[in-house]
Amino acid sequence: MERKSAIPTQIPGTKRAHHSSQLLVSSGIPGLDDILGGGMPVGTVTVIEEDMYGTYAKIMLKYFIAEGVVSKHSTFLASQDASPHEVIREIPAVIQFDEDRSSDFFKVRAPEEKMKIAFRYSNLPTFEDEDRHIRIGHFFDLTKPMPLTDIENADIYYWNGYRVENGASTFLNPAYNDLLRQIKDKIKDDKFFLKDNPEKKTILRISVHSLGSPFWLPTRNPVHSVMDSSRDLNTFIFCLRALVRSALAVAVITIPSHLYHKNALERCIHSSDISIRLQSFAGTELETNKSLSDYHGFFHLTKLAPINSFASKHPGSVEHVFKLRRKKFVIEKLHLPPSFDDSDKKDKEVATGCHSASRQLLEF
Repeated sequence: MERKSAIPTQIPGTKRAHHSSQLLVSSGIPGLDDILGGGMPVGTVTVIEEDMYGTYAKIMLKYFIAEGVVSKHSTFLASQDASPHEVIREIPAVIQFDEDRSSDFFKVRAPEEKMKIAFRYSNLPTFEDEDRHIRIGHFFDLTKPMPLTDIENADIYYWNGYRVENGASTFLNPAYNDLLRQIKDKIKDDKFFLKDNPEKKTILRISVHSLGSPFWLPTRNPVHSVMDSSRDLNTFIFCLRALVRSALAVAVITIPSHLYHKNALERCIHSSDISIRLQSFAGTELETNKSLSDYHGFFHLTKLAPINSFASKHPGSVEHVFKLRRKKFVIEKLHLPPSFDDSDKKDKEVATGCHSASRQLLEF
């Protein structure tokens, strides 16, 4: 009798991590999914420290939103720096593959001759067999915006914090309290809590653009605006993580880190589950470095919480970089070209000769 898989029926656009059984969703960027161990765990908060101009962090947020629209997930988009409706209009379109070509593209080709094992183990499913039929994540084209029909048919909630003047005393800026309350109402009304049992389960993707920017400064006492804003920022991330931990939700927040002190950022990172820092080469001496001419910045994974596991999937000391091409945003390992000193070039010129007067050793 064939054994059934221990993994339950999957929610569209999700899969289970083999090492922790944690439910994962795609970030929309294949390279980032690989670094995170397959995707973003549901019930977590990811903080992205923006680059100086905020360009690349916003692109990563657009990928995250676009992946949710294609996967039929609900989206909660909040921003005070830009209109949420304008951000949605700029999300990239998904790349469509032909059925024949896409099946070949994602097919895992088996060897011609399978290794023979004991007959009693031959019919048992393997992780590779289960994961072969569960594929999350899509490919997107940055040069083409997503059709408006797809956006209109998606469940998207917009928040811009317009005219939020009063709120609870937990935050000096009432906009933080209003945003947290709106997210909680969205989770409660649409039954995203784990205790709820709706007819059709899906994932809520919470996207917050440039949280803690000058638009988020408190208005009650401008004298202590910088210090109070960092406290509000840390408290909001802490409360949001407690909220999404008990729901089918995943949050991504971008923060202009160059506006805050190092200690304030460390508190925000401590309150989050995953922390990413984008170090752009633009405007620095690395911009003219020939060895890094193929890339646009360093990608730092500063924190990766081991959800449902004792072992972290942090890659360690491996350096990652990102580059923005015309149609896509890529994250990959850093591969530097070989460099030779002048002495190496001289040795090469002498060593290449085979005349009898040369006393150099020949290397074979």
